[in-house]
Amino acid sequence: MNFYLIILIAILIITTILLVFFINYTNLKKYNERMQKAEDIISDNLKKKLDLIIKINEKVIKVTNKKDYLKDFVSLKEKNISNIEKDLKLEEANRIINNLMIDYNKLNKDKDFKKFIKNLRETDELLTSSKNIFNKNALKSNSLIKKIPNNIIAKLVNYRFRSLYNNKTEGLETI
Repeated sequence: MNFYLIILIAILIITTILLVFFINYTNLKKYNERMQKAEDIISDNLKKKLDLIIKINEKVIKVTNKKDYLKDFVSLKEKNISNIEKDLKLEEANRIINNLMIDYNKLNKDKDFKKFIKNLRETDELLTSSKNIFNKNALKSNSLIKKIPNNIIAKLVNYRFRSLYNNKTEGLETI
């Protein structure tokens, strides 16, 4: 009789451990899937933003007959850097574009330039909302990973702490 009781208790303990593992794994997986979807949208929009900055740069050179203000950002296309780094660098490009719009009024009168700026604003809005979604889920995931038994599960399935995006965007001035 004692033997069967020990086996029953062992089965209950193993079942409880598996249930806890499954529930916690499911939560971690849910946040990681949401982060991945947001990261994909961020990646696509960063590429779109960089393409727009390249077009804006060409227009600035043409309209102002001046130097290549955004050349450092144009070269980002060939660099292999993280989305977080790329996002920070492209925010700097927004600041430069804002200054160019103030310094060169004839840019603000150019139809193509206005179209590029409008598209850049829309892209920035998508980036901001996607970064908010990513950060919200990364904070929840990071919080879970700090706790037992989630930290053990995270190591087993190779989940890690995620860095957050800076979401203090430099908006573009209105033309």
